[in-house]
Amino acid sequence: MDKSAFDGSGDVERNWKKDLATFSTGKRYHADLSASYNIGARYFVRGIQKSISEKRWLSLQAKVPGLAKGTYTTLSSLISLTKALESPKAS
Repeated sequence: MDKSAFDGSGDVERNWKKDLATFSTGKRYHADLSASYNIGARYFVRGIQKSISEKRWLSLQAKVPGLAKGTYTTLSSLISLTKALESPKAS
């Protein structure tokens, strides 16, 4: 199961039923919602990665550390990647 908070705040704590995730910030969401956001984000990050050169991807990984290891990629990583791609120095 995915333990990473979709907002990038770290790992989540689950209640005894494993259905609620409490983020380190105190926010509480359904655990499936957090996991599905991260799974969707990984799908789009993989698509972006395949569409650009390896050199550019490595440059983007330096700007967005969550991309270096796929299991740590969250929705916040995708948002940061999008911002890095839009910046003028992204090439």
